Amino acid sequence: MARFELSEETRKRVEEIGSADLVIGVAGVAPFELLLEKIPSWLQRLSPSPGRTVLAFAGVQEMPSQPLPEGLELLPFVPAAHDPSLGPWIELSSAQLAVIGLASILEARGCIVFHPDLAAFDDPGSLQLAIPILEGNCDLVMPVYPEGKYEGLLNKGLLAPLSRSLCGRRVSAPLPSDFGVSARMISRMTAGQPQRALTAPRLLWPATVAGMDGGEICEAPLHIRHSTQSEGLELSTVIGQLVGSLFQEVELQAAQWQRVRGSQAMRALTAQSGAGPETAELPAPDPQPLIDSFVLGFRNLEEVWRIALPPLSLFELQRLARLSPAEFSMPDELWVKIVYDFAVAWHVRRISRGHLLGALTPLYLGWVASYVRSVSDLSLVKTQARLEELAQAFEVYKPYFVSRWRWPDRVS
Repeated sequence: MARFELSEETRKRVEEIGSADLVIGVAGVAPFELLLEKIPSWLQRLSPSPGRTVLAFAGVQEMPSQPLPEGLELLPFVPAAHDPSLGPWIELSSAQLAVIGLASILEARGCIVFHPDLAAFDDPGSLQLAIPILEGNCDLVMPVYPEGKYEGLLNKGLLAPLSRSLCGRRVSAPLPSDFGVSARMISRMTAGQPQRALTAPRLLWPATVAGMDGGEICEAPLHIRHSTQSEGLELSTVIGQLVGSLFQEVELQAAQWQRVRGSQAMRALTAQSGAGPETAELPAPDPQPLIDSFVLGFRNLEEVWRIALPPLSLFELQRLARLSPAEFSMPDELWVKIVYDFAVAWHVRRISRGHLLGALTPLYLGWVASYVRSVSDLSLVKTQARLEELAQAFEVYKPYFVSRWRWPDRVS
């Protein structure tokens, strides 16, 4: 059984409950009264019946005086405190792991984790996070959120394709706000991982865990939008925290991902009826400031790039920096190898990891400029095909990554 630090109140409540069939957890502090309003109707729509259900929520609240749905137990927990400089994603992941830890202790056969804004409770599609888990058809149900072609570009251009290359699963949102896990994945995510206890706080990448373990992963379309956690943060900070976290997974799972070849499509679950937010297309970003940032980075950070990148990549970047905006285009091969080489440089620690990830920012902006130019006249469907080409490039050049990882001093 996994070991977790529980408050005295939470420990007593866990002992009173004993066990559960399903744990529904809110990964963060949410309006308690609103949560109690939403959960009964959500459970009524859930079929098959989950049996004994525990609602785990952050914060200490007095138990409500109104009657609860039959079979529902309340379990408050105190979320772990973290240094605010670690960013909002650590707080969310920590709460997600706390909920999964409680599900492990209660020996639940499934656990559904929701974002603390509670938006998913209003979307019928969120039932699909639970149904395949209860039916025993999936080990992990990941969300597919509505996005325009200029939204979530760090995920589309780096996090998702790199995660796919590592674990061999084509997951759209590898760092989810809402997801469901089976008893098998509950155990996998909470037990037998001493590295997690010995290293700094880590983000939870559920698909990487499930993919490395051979779990069955499904995807469910959700018609909701969560607030952007990166609002108010510098791009370099966002890259440092998110890309740095994924590079940490690369390092810790090196023995596993080097054996993975190709990728598998996820089982797509049927979308539930229900109105969702409009996916209004944002205006295309102006590529010129992005290109300017890339060129400035080339002038100021070339010495850092030389530490991370081989001569051929540096030559290609020099060529790019001299192109006019109308000609600017970063090839997929170059971008993919940049990401892989920076992951290797992060691993070998030739320079400060913070400095290294800061130097990745203008390179990422160069990729964004190239992406914006390439999809500006494309439909959303054709844009998805373009992103699939990029993801396939991450797979094609994975042998390059394996070689660089094993022999980092060998350059070309």
